[in-house]
Amino acid sequence: MRASSAVSAAPPAAKKPDREGVLAVLQDQPTLDRVQGIIRELQLEDELTLEPTLDAALRRIREGGSPRVLILDLSDSTAPIAELSAARSVGGGDLKILALGTVNDVGLFRDLLSAGASDYLVKPISREALAIGLEKRNTGSGGGGPGAGLGQVVAFIGSRGGVGTTTAAVACAWLLAEKHKENTVLLDLDLHFGTVALNLDTDPGGGLCEALEQPSRIDALFVDRATVKVSDTLRILASEAAVAETLMIDAGAIDVLLYELRRKFAWVVIDLPRWVTPTQRVVLGAASRVVILCERSLAGLRDSIRLQTLMREHAPQTQVLLIDAGASGERATVGKSEFEKAVGKSLDASLSHDSKSAGAATNAGQPLPVAAPRSPVVREIEQLITTLAGSAETQKRKMFGFSRW
Repeated sequence: MRASSAVSAAPPAAKKPDREGVLAVLQDQPTLDRVQGIIRELQLEDELTLEPTLDAALRRIREGGSPRVLILDLSDSTAPIAELSAARSVGGGDLKILALGTVNDVGLFRDLLSAGASDYLVKPISREALAIGLEKRNTGSGGGGPGAGLGQVVAFIGSRGGVGTTTAAVACAWLLAEKHKENTVLLDLDLHFGTVALNLDTDPGGGLCEALEQPSRIDALFVDRATVKVSDTLRILASEAAVAETLMIDAGAIDVLLYELRRKFAWVVIDLPRWVTPTQRVVLGAASRVVILCERSLAGLRDSIRLQTLMREHAPQTQVLLIDAGASGERATVGKSEFEKAVGKSLDASLSHDSKSAGAATNAGQPLPVAAPRSPVVREIEQLITTLAGSAETQKRKMFGFSRW
């Protein structure tokens, strides 16, 4: 009977390997002793594996590791929300994530659970709390999925200046908000020289600098007050800090800000400066997708490779899209095939060179789809939007049909 059924039935889908073992990123010996003691006491068959950093732990998972529990000590983390989101994104919804910390606060507990933690334990950890966390019952879905209910973060960055990064970010945010009717916020992290507000003929306000310098003030009410309304579905958060002003930015402030923005908006589109800032790594870690606009010049090739390396080292869970922004005139020194060979992959898309339309949009203070709706670039950016807004199953699908303006 069993053999007959096996012949007639369709072959079953490959079963996902069972999770086993405990992977831990710990910062002190007493906590390690407590974890080891509870594993012995409960007679668990799990092997305890230690990693020095979260990046190393996520690398182990990406290389095939399938732990049942990830213990993550966030005591010294400047960006706990981003780190938890990254861990949940890489580990999957069925990985139990136990977050550890020293702050006993109900608000923080709820925020960490929303970001992807299965539980939050305050150090020094009690035997009972840790035993419940490590037991094999109720390990099904972790904390309700990877950051359930939080919006998507898409960061745009150019390998060189002048490749149309801000134009693309503004156009994408506008299309998401106006054409797809998704609540969207556009965040300009060039605090001194950003042009997102200028491109939309809008006053940037002063909320962004205030948020990054005083993270304790960031909450849902602050986000409502600090973001500037462009339309019913689109808001911006930008700044025009004085050139002579040195901003004292708390590196953890962007983590709190992104969390509050993700709670309120379906999409958080970020225009990220090329130069290194205290917020850059946090943004890259929080982003679900990073769009790199590549100039096909020698310097553009060098910096595209450097950005790829940065992503592999600091945000391995993030999907990276390489967009061919071309290079006009004497700047187009590297052929496409040679460029792709050097970066180790095919370019995911390209954007047409349409300087006339881009200039008209900038001068009018309008997004490209409004100022030049018939421009070929608009159709190409709409295809990019389709890819960005696609389901998880289409994230790896290759985009096509774009070149530069």
